Amino acid sequence: TTRIVDRRCRRRRSGMAVGFAAWETARRASKSVLDGANARLGEHPPTTLVLATVVGCYLLGKALRRLDVLASRKGYRYLFFDVVTKLPLIKQIKEREKRKVLVELRKTFRKQDDPDEPSIRSLPNEGLPARETLQRAISRKRTDVSWGYGESKCSGTVYMDGKRHEMLVADVYQSFVHANPLHGEVWPSVVKMENEIVAMTASILGADKLSEDRDVCGSMTSGGSESILCAVKASRDYMEQQKGILWPEMIIAESAHAAFWKAAEYFRIKLHVLKVNEDYLLDANTVRKYLNSNTVLVVASAPSFPHGVVDDVVKIAGMAKSKGICCHVDCCLGGFCLPFVKELGYPVPPFDFSVDGVTSMSTDTHKFGFAPKGTSVVLYSSPDIRMHQWTSVVDWTGGLYISPSMAGSRPGALIAACWASLLHLGKDGYMEATRKIMVGADKLKEGVRNIDGLRIVGDPVMGCIAVMSNEVNIYAVGDMLKEHGWHVNVLQKPPAFHFCITAANAEGIESLLHDLKVAVETVHKDPGLASEGTAPIYGMASAVPDRGAVEDILAAAQDMMSRLPALNHTT
Repeated sequence: TTRIVDRRCRRRRSGMAVGFAAWETARRASKSVLDGANARLGEHPPTTLVLATVVGCYLLGKALRRLDVLASRKGYRYLFFDVVTKLPLIKQIKEREKRKVLVELRKTFRKQDDPDEPSIRSLPNEGLPARETLQRAISRKRTDVSWGYGESKCSGTVYMDGKRHEMLVADVYQSFVHANPLHGEVWPSVVKMENEIVAMTASILGADKLSEDRDVCGSMTSGGSESILCAVKASRDYMEQQKGILWPEMIIAESAHAAFWKAAEYFRIKLHVLKVNEDYLLDANTVRKYLNSNTVLVVASAPSFPHGVVDDVVKIAGMAKSKGICCHVDCCLGGFCLPFVKELGYPVPPFDFSVDGVTSMSTDTHKFGFAPKGTSVVLYSSPDIRMHQWTSVVDWTGGLYISPSMAGSRPGALIAACWASLLHLGKDGYMEATRKIMVGADKLKEGVRNIDGLRIVGDPVMGCIAVMSNEVNIYAVGDMLKEHGWHVNVLQKPPAFHFCITAANAEGIESLLHDLKVAVETVHKDPGLASEGTAPIYGMASAVPDRGAVEDILAAAQDMMSRLPALNHTT
């Protein structure tokens, strides 16, 4: 036993000796390097060394900040693949696969083109007669999806229901076709109409429940994206004024509307995109981890566009208020539906200005408000925030200028038509439309649950129902529905599609369920359908870790849609 202990001690001492020798060697080497560096640096004046250190630290800090901003927009994984895919061999493989996908996209766009309708590539020398111009315009509709009131097969898209309402809106539009609220002294009528639209919208979104020190106000925009952009810009500038924040950050869920990514890109805001929980909601505890001294805005959805679920606005807004941070509720889809869903007796979590801490909201009048396309409302809890939405130019030679939104000139006809829509329908009209929508929603949810292999994503509060499957390729099911004339919204993370029920399609739910069941059975019998249509494109997009490659394909597809057809279709 003594000899064993002795051997272990010798080995331990030997190991320590080796370690000490290695450390001593490293120390001498580092000392030699430092001595050499000090000798070389000693040749320069101290002021030069200090200046070089300051400049080096500044450039390093700027580079790290730039990297951090890029990573916040795209992610470190994106940056990694951006470097890797520039390698010659990898670049060739990427381009080859990209071309395959673009070939399929071209086939899709070619089907949508009308070979019998020549493309116009230059202004005609002589104008066409009014009748012929109208006939040509109507003929262009041949390639559009046909629908009738009560017979729409589109998810969302067509919200207005009833020919009489459409004709009223069209007549009012025609009466104000020249109006422009930029020239308020010429058209004070549309200026007042806009203010009344804002007031009517605020009245159904909790403004009437506020104390006197909170004055809900807002303005009209061209759509949900512009409303979101305005709210983000105003919140950013308000927080800069209040807290001096120069490096703004924003917190959103991965289910938030794509316009928030656009806003972060436009306004140079660092974006924190958080994963949703098992109920597909933004979790307030997760939000808390990302709050910091640069946070200017936290975003909640009511409901989220993909899944139709309402985030926990009470907790999220309360947390934001406790930190002195703005909280925006994106209600573009639900603004003219959720208040009436609640009045019908359905459970709806608190989501509007009645929730303490909500500082801004966006809601689209051109969806469930049944106004014509191109109208939306952005609301603020205080004029102090809204004033940061304005753009004023005081040194322009053209005079003093101020604009309330992204646009300068705006179509007063759309404002007037929107105003007419709200007045014509009133609360009773919206209640009746919402009742029809919710009957359809209940029917759709029950029907989906009775189809083997399908399940509903989360717990949708209104008529936007997302469907997923672990047994069949849901994208192939969506393609089969398209063969039956249905147009659903394709989703990812998880793979799914949703169907948004409107007053224009609510009566067709039984037909949708029949075709959905047939589609599921067809795809289940023939899994090869997952390699056709849009299924492989979305399957690839979900599986490919290089999101830059997916972006390239999207950009190429947008480029195709933004061009006239090939010259062989032209006269």
